[in-house]
Amino acid sequence: MEDYIVSARKYRPVTFDSVVGQNALTTTLKNAISSGKLANTYLFCGPRGVGKTTCARIFAKTINCTNRGADGEACGECESCKSFNEELRSYNVFELDAASNNSVDDIRNLTEQVRIPPMNGKYKVYIIDEVHMLSQAAFNAFLKTLEEPPKYAIFILATTEKHKIIPTILSRCQIYDFGRISNKDIIDHLKGVAQKEGVEADPEALAIIAEKSDGGMRDALSIFDQVVSFTGGHVTYQKTIENLNVIDYDYYFRFTDMFLEKRIPESMVLLNDILAKGFDGSHLISGLMLHLRNLLVSRDACTLPLLEVSDEMRERYKAQAAKCSPKFLYRALKICNDCDLNYRVSKNKRLLVELTLIQVAQADEDDDSSGRKPKRLHPIFKTIVAAPKATPAAAEPKATAKPVTAQTIQQPAPQPERKNAIPTLKGGSIFTSIYGKKPAGRPDQPHGRQTVQVIDTEQHPVKPLTPDALQNNWNDFAARLPRQDAPLKNRMINCHPTIQSDTQFTVTAGNPMMADEIRQAQDRILQFMRDRFSNPAIGMEIIVDQSRNVEHLFTREEQYATMKKENPALAELESVFGLELR
Repeated sequence: MEDYIVSARKYRPVTFDSVVGQNALTTTLKNAISSGKLANTYLFCGPRGVGKTTCARIFAKTINCTNRGADGEACGECESCKSFNEELRSYNVFELDAASNNSVDDIRNLTEQVRIPPMNGKYKVYIIDEVHMLSQAAFNAFLKTLEEPPKYAIFILATTEKHKIIPTILSRCQIYDFGRISNKDIIDHLKGVAQKEGVEADPEALAIIAEKSDGGMRDALSIFDQVVSFTGGHVTYQKTIENLNVIDYDYYFRFTDMFLEKRIPESMVLLNDILAKGFDGSHLISGLMLHLRNLLVSRDACTLPLLEVSDEMRERYKAQAAKCSPKFLYRALKICNDCDLNYRVSKNKRLLVELTLIQVAQADEDDDSSGRKPKRLHPIFKTIVAAPKATPAAAEPKATAKPVTAQTIQQPAPQPERKNAIPTLKGGSIFTSIYGKKPAGRPDQPHGRQTVQVIDTEQHPVKPLTPDALQNNWNDFAARLPRQDAPLKNRMINCHPTIQSDTQFTVTAGNPMMADEIRQAQDRILQFMRDRFSNPAIGMEIIVDQSRNVEHLFTREEQYATMKKENPALAELESVFGLELR
C-alpha cells in the first residue's frame, strides 16, 4: 500500500508561479533574482499557512540554480535543484527553528557556520523560522552578522509576529508582508486538488472550507482532507457543515425573514432548535453578524465583489437584501455586535441571545410616531391626557381662559392622520403633544391616548438669569459631577459663563480641547440650567479665546507652591512646625 501524504505536503508549491495568493511578493522576488539585486537579509511575515516558509525554500533553490529560465524560475534539472528536491534542502540551505534554538550559544554556532563558504553553488541560505522566539540576548548577538555577512550568505527570517522583533533587526531586513489568501483563491486551488485526487466536491462545501480556514492554505488543505475522509470522497454541503460543526446558511436566511415579518415567537423556537443541536450562542451571533454584513454589501453593485460566496448563494443574498432597508441592517449589525461584546461576561447567555433576536426584529421600527427619539421632558412639566382637537376652531384659545392645572381626562385614541400635533399656547402655559407613549408613573393609563405636557407658569415662575445665579448654578453642576467626569469638572472650574441676554449665556474656553469637552456635556448643562431657572428657552454658546488661556496647576507640589506664594503665612507656619507635604 502506498504511503499516504497529506495534501498540505503533497501539493506544496515548488515554483513561484504555483504559490497561491501572493503574486506581488513572488513577482518581486523573481525580479530581484533575475537582476541579481539580492539583499543580505529578508523578513517574511504574515499569518500561518500563507506561504512564508514555502517561498523561502523556493527562493533558496532558485538563487543557486545554474540554468534558470527566462521567467526567473528554477530549472529543476541542474545538480543544485536535484540535490534540493531530495529532502527540500541541500548542502547550501540550512533551516533553523528559532523556537527550540533561541539561545546565544545557538546563534554563536550559526555565526561560526556562516564563515564557511558553500561547497557547491553560489550562495548559502539560512532559513530561520519563528524568529520572534529568539531571546533578547540572541537578537543582539545576531546583529553584527546580519549587518555585514559574507557575500555568499543570505538570511531569510520567517515569523507570524513581526511586532515582537526588535527594531534593530527590522532595520537590517527587507520586509515582505504576506497577506491572507482570499476565499476565491482557496476555492480555486481546492477544486484543482479535488480534481487530481478524484474527489467530487460541491462549490458550497469548498466555500465553507475556505471560510473556516481563515485565509490559510495549509489549514484549508487539512480541513479538506478531514472532510474527504468523512464523506468518503463525495464532499457535499450538508456533510461538510455536519463534520465541521458549522451552522447552516439556511438558518440565517430563515432568521432574517422572521425579523422582517416580526415573527418573534418563531425565531425563539428556531434558536432553541440550534442550541439543541449543540451549537453555542456565540457561534450563532457571529454567523448572524456575517450574514447581515453580506446582506449589506449585496445591496450595492460596487460592494458586491466583497461577497465571497458561490454564485448560487450570491443570488440568494441579493434577493433577500432587496427586502431589507439600510436602517434595519445598520441597527441589526449594531445590536448583534453589542451582544457579541457582552456574551463572555453575561451570566445568562441564552437570555442575552434571545433579547438580541427580539431587538433585531424591532430594528426597523421608529422610536416614536415621528421617527425620532423623544426628547427628555422637563421635570416641571405635568402630564394630563386630553382628546385631540377635532377642528381648528376648537384649538383656538379663549381670551378669558385661566391657566391650566394638572388633571386627567379619558378620551379615545387619536386618529393616525393627526399624529403631528402643533405646540399650542393656552393661558400662559406651554403644551407639547406626544402620541402612542404611556406616561411614566401611570400604569393604569391606557396605551394609545394623546399625552399633553404642561408647564404651570403659576406654580413654577421663571427665574431671572443673573450673573451671580448663573455662576452659582454653573459651580453647582461641576460639583455634582461623578468621579469619572473629573476632567470635565476641572475644565468647568476654569471657565466662567457670561450673560448675553435674558435667555442666553456664553462660555469662553481657553483652547479647542476644553471647548470640545464642554460641548460634549452641553445637553446636560442646559438641562440643569433650565431646571434651575424654570426656563426651557435658556441657550448656551461656546467660544474659544486662546488669549485667555491660563496656566493650570496639575501636581500637588505646584498647587502648594502657589498657595505659599499667595499666602506667606503658610510658609512661615511650615517653617515653625517643620511641616512637609505628603
